[in-house]
Amino acid sequence: MIYLNQTYELLAGGFHAGNKSWNKRHTEIDNCFKLYQLTEGNVHVCSDQDDFTLEKGKMYFINGSKLSKQYCKESFSTHWIHFLPKDLMIYQGLLDLPAVVEIETNGISFIGLEQHIDMLLNSTKISSWEYVLSIMHVQALIQTMITRLTKDCDITATSTKIYRLEPAMRYMHANYKDTIHLKELACMCNVSPNYFHKIFKQTFKVTPTNYIILLRMNSALQLLKDNGVTIKEIAFELGFTDNAHFCKTFKKYYGITPGEYQRNQNNILL
Repeated sequence: MIYLNQTYELLAGGFHAGNKSWNKRHTEIDNCFKLYQLTEGNVHVCSDQDDFTLEKGKMYFINGSKLSKQYCKESFSTHWIHFLPKDLMIYQGLLDLPAVVEIETNGISFIGLEQHIDMLLNSTKISSWEYVLSIMHVQALIQTMITRLTKDCDITATSTKIYRLEPAMRYMHANYKDTIHLKELACMCNVSPNYFHKIFKQTFKVTPTNYIILLRMNSALQLLKDNGVTIKEIAFELGFTDNAHFCKTFKKYYGITPGEYQRNQNNILL
């Protein structure tokens, strides 16, 4: 029996229309992977080296960690998904890709996917079976995109280091709401704390502490979509000692307060 564990976390997505007021610089909220398919107009996505023009009808993979800014000169509309792979090898492989890669769209599109994304991001409105079906539809698109990326791009990942870190990574994903110490993560990988910190940062371009904050903040983005849950409740759900600590961390990380995010989340996320 082979366990197929290549699953993905859907952070956000849907359909969005914007204009020349859409002009944003890179923030921590962009540190994920994105799929865009424009239906009207075009937008510019920039890295430190290049300015890419995303065109109507084409599908693009975007490596959010390499963005510097995004803007539109006139108007646009687009289907979009933000996601993170749970498999470490896939995560590292995608992280090494360029800022923007055009993907062949033959036989695939976002058409019909909006309802499934909406169902997943508002899961209290649907049955368990509908939820499972929506997951299958969204993951099928992401998996197809990644398969095509691996065909068109040279994806290489440092497998030895990644698999050495995997026990700690799995623990962080399962327990990020709790207090996690560097020493216990290093022990899981049978290395010293200093060496664990070094190879983790080399491999994932972020410290273990900041990676745990990333997991908490990604979870916060999803929880803040539910208007029936208070910010105080979200703070305690994510393991913060109080509401003020959560709000301070969120603003430091994203540059806005949780309340500001709730009121204008689509423009902020996209």
